[in-house]
Amino acid sequence: MEFIWLVVNREFFIGERSMTNIYNPQADESMIIICSNARFQILSDRLIRMEWASDSCFEDRPTLSVVNRKMPSADFKHEIKNGKLIIKTSQLTLEYLDDGKPFSENNLKIMFELNGTDVTWYPGLSDEHNLKGTARTLDGVAGWSTKLNDGFISRSGWALHDDSNTPIIDRLPSGKEWVAARPDGVHQDWYFFGYGHDYKSALHDAALIFGHQPIPPRWTLGYWWSKYWAYTDKELEELINEFNMMGIPLDVLVIDMDWHLEGWTGYTWDRRYFPDPGDFIKKTKSLGLKVTLNLHPAQGVGKHEEMFEQMAKSLGMNPKSIDRVLFDCTDPKFMESYFKILHHPLEKMGIDFWWIDWQQGTETKIKGLDPLPWLNYLHWKDMEKRHNSKRPIILSRYGGAGSGRYPIGFSGDTISTWESLSFQPYFTATASNALFGYWSHDIGGHMPGEIDPELYLRWIQFGIFSPIFRTHTTKNPKAERRVWKYPDPYSKLMIDAIKLRYKMIPYIYTEMRKCYDTGISLCRPMYYDYPEEDDAYKAVNQYMFGDEMLVAPIVKPVDPENEMAIVDVWLPGIADSLSASFTNTTKMRTGCPRSRQESKDSWFDTAIGNFIKGGIIHKRQYMLSEIPVFVRPGTIIPEQRLTMRLRKGSYRNLGITIFPGDFGSYILYEDDGVSNDYQHNKFATISIEHETKSNVKIIRIGRTKGSFNGFLHQRWLEIRLPGTVPPKKVIVNNTPIEWDYRLRADGWTYNGFTASTIIRISKVDIVKGVRIEIEHDANIQENQVSGLKGLMTRLDRIAYYSTLATSWKITHPEERLPIELAQTGNRISRNPSNYIKEIIRLRKGIKRLPQVMDEFMEKIEDEERRGYLQKAINIFNSLKEMFG
Repeated sequence: MEFIWLVVNREFFIGERSMTNIYNPQADESMIIICSNARFQILSDRLIRMEWASDSCFEDRPTLSVVNRKMPSADFKHEIKNGKLIIKTSQLTLEYLDDGKPFSENNLKIMFELNGTDVTWYPGLSDEHNLKGTARTLDGVAGWSTKLNDGFISRSGWALHDDSNTPIIDRLPSGKEWVAARPDGVHQDWYFFGYGHDYKSALHDAALIFGHQPIPPRWTLGYWWSKYWAYTDKELEELINEFNMMGIPLDVLVIDMDWHLEGWTGYTWDRRYFPDPGDFIKKTKSLGLKVTLNLHPAQGVGKHEEMFEQMAKSLGMNPKSIDRVLFDCTDPKFMESYFKILHHPLEKMGIDFWWIDWQQGTETKIKGLDPLPWLNYLHWKDMEKRHNSKRPIILSRYGGAGSGRYPIGFSGDTISTWESLSFQPYFTATASNALFGYWSHDIGGHMPGEIDPELYLRWIQFGIFSPIFRTHTTKNPKAERRVWKYPDPYSKLMIDAIKLRYKMIPYIYTEMRKCYDTGISLCRPMYYDYPEEDDAYKAVNQYMFGDEMLVAPIVKPVDPENEMAIVDVWLPGIADSLSASFTNTTKMRTGCPRSRQESKDSWFDTAIGNFIKGGIIHKRQYMLSEIPVFVRPGTIIPEQRLTMRLRKGSYRNLGITIFPGDFGSYILYEDDGVSNDYQHNKFATISIEHETKSNVKIIRIGRTKGSFNGFLHQRWLEIRLPGTVPPKKVIVNNTPIEWDYRLRADGWTYNGFTASTIIRISKVDIVKGVRIEIEHDANIQENQVSGLKGLMTRLDRIAYYSTLATSWKITHPEERLPIELAQTGNRISRNPSNYIKEIIRLRKGIKRLPQVMDEFMEKIEDEERRGYLQKAINIFNSLKEMFG
C-alpha cells in the first residue's frame, strides 16, 4: 500500500491507496478526448496532457520520464462550440481549434485565474517566472555559474513539461522492458500544470506522473567517507580504525576509481592495492559499513580485464581477434552480460551499490536516448529484481524529469570556494521543484586542494542539514578531509556536527517518508508555504528542512575582529502557513502553539536559545559553533542517542527534544530501514505530544500504531527541553524521579550552559506509552532563560581571550571576572536550586564587565596581550546587538 499523511486534531491517519500497478501509463478512457490529430487527457482538474500526432497515433507507453497516467478521476465538461473544442475543469478552460496543424498559439490556449487575475497560456509563451528545478551536474562550478532546468512550478501560475522527444519504454519479443526511440513524424507530447501558486499540490500530482521518490535505506543518511585517492586496503582499514578510535560515526565507505586496474573504465581489482579484495570487503562489512565502488562504464571491457574473455564469448565475439568489448547500453544482450559478468560477482562479494560516474556524452545509437537516465534505470531495475528483500540504491547524476525515482544524486566536482558553498543551499532546495530531493554534494568541494578550516566547517554544518552527507575531494595531498586533522576549535566542531547529524536521523527519516507520500522533498524553498510573500522568493540561502526546521546555513566567513558571521534570515509569520496545502485533497496542520514568552508568529533560534519575531528579515550574528536553525514554538524533534552506525529496525536509544511552547505534537515514523516493506503497510507510528497547564508541562509518548520486522517495544528514552528553567519536580508515570548532576540512567538533570532540562528513563514500553509531568516554580518567568545558551557561548569565548591576556602577575583585581561569568552554567548545573541567584549574579557581572575590561586594558603594556583582550571586548560588544 501507499500511504498519504493526514493530520486531524493533532493525530496522523493513514489513508490507503493500492500499490498494485500504481504506475499505469494508460489513462482512464473516460478522461480522454480525441479530436482528429489531437488527444487530451484530463489528469487532474489542473493537469492536462496534450498530444498532437501527424499520424493520429498517440502514445500510451511509459517514457523514461513519465511512468503513470492513470490518475484519480477529475470532473470536467467538453463541447464543440464555434468550431472549437472547449474543455472545462473546475480550474482550467482549454480551447482547441482543429486546423490540422501542430499545436501553436493560433489553435490552442488554456485559461485560468490566479489571485483574481485572468491568465491565458498558449504554445510558445515564455515562462519567465519558472522557479527552476536542477541541473545534470555541478562539475567545475564555482558559485552561482550553472544554469538550472525548469521545474514543475512557476510564479506565473503555470508550467509546461515537454515530453515529446523522451524515449519510450517498450517490450522486446522476450517480454523484457527496453528503451525505444519515439516514432517518426511530427509528435507533440506536453503536460500542462495550471496550479497557480499551490505548489505543494502541483508537486504531489507531478509525483503521481513522474514517480514517487522512494525512501532510501536508512544507512544512506549517515556519514559517507569519500576521497579521490588511490587507497590500499591497509590504508582504508587504518582510516576506519581512526574513525572508530575518535568516536566518529560512519556508515558508507566510497572507494573511487583507483580500486581497479589503470584506466578510466575498469572492473578488475588492482591486486597491488587490494591483494585480497574479498577479505577486505568481508572485514569492512563486519564493522557495519556499506561499500560502494566508482564506475565509469563508457570504455567497455578491455583485454586486460579478468572477465574480458567471458564477456566477449557471451556476446559471440572471438576474444583473440578483438582488443575491447565496446560499451553499448542500447544492446540488450550487452547489458545482460554487463550486469551478470561485471557487476553481480562484485555484489556477491559484498559491494552494496554502485557510484555511476557517467561523464561521457549524451548520445547513443537510439535517437534521443541519453545514456545517463537509461543507465540509472537499468541499474535500479537490476538491483530491484535481484535484491527484492532490500531497497535499490545508486549514486549517479541527474538524468532529467523522473530521475527522482532513482536516488541518490551525485552533484559532481565543484570548486572549493565560499561562493560554491553559498550556491548549494539554493541548489539543493530548488531541486525539490523537479522532484529530485536527494542530492549528495562533495562536502568541502572537490578541487583544487587545500581548504580553509572555517570553510570546511561551514560546509559540514550545511551538509548535516542536507539530504545526504558525503565529504569528498580530489587527489591532492593538501586536500584534507579527515576532520580530526584540523586544528582546534575546528576539529571538535566538525565532530560535533557529524554527531548532531546522527542524532537527527529519526526526524530526517520521518520527513523522508512524507516526501515519498506527498512529493515534497526534505529540503524545500520557503515559497511552498508562503507563495504570496515576495521575501519567500528572495530568501535563497535558507530552506525548510522537513516541516519543522528552518535552516539558514552560514556561507560566509566570520569577522576576524569579533568571530561573528552575519546571516540575513527571513522568518515568516507562522499563521500564514496554516493555509498551505499539503496534498491536493488535504491540508497539513503546522503546529503554532502560543508560548508564554512569545506570540505564535515568533520563531525559536535553537543556536542562541531565544524567540525572535516572524514576518521580517533579521540580521543575526553567529559564532563558529552555531548553526542557525529555527523552529516554531512547541516544536518536537525526535532523535536518537549513542549511535556509531545506522542499523536496521527501531531506534534503540530514542531521544526527544521539545522546544519552548505551550503545546505541540509530532508523529514519529519507523520501519525496518532496509526493505520495501514500508510500501506494504509494515511500519509504525509513535505519537508524541505535550501541553502546559499552569506551571506543569505534560508530555505523552505512545499510542503506537502498526509494526514491522525489527520493531522494539522496550526503549531507552532521553527527553531534552531547551530554553527551560530548572524543574521543581519530575514525575514519570505517577512516580517522582530524582535529580542527579552526573546523570546516568533514570532521573533528571539540568544543563546550565544550554538552559536545558534532561530526563532519562532506562526502560520504556513504547506501545504502552509513558506520561511525564514537569513542574516548574511559578515564580520563575520563562524569559529568565531567553538567550542564555547564546550568552554562555559568547562568555566562554570572552573568557578564553581574557585568559590569554592575563599573566602570572595580577594586573587588575577583577581580571578573572570573565571566567567567573563563563562558569555560571557550570554552577547552575551543579546546583539548579540556585538558578535565580546565579542569574542575578550573572546580570550584575555583565553590567560590570565592560568597565573591568577597559581598566584592565589600560594596565596591559604587552601588545599581544592587548590584542587578546581587544578580541574579548569586540565579542562582548556583539552581545549588545544580540541581546540588548
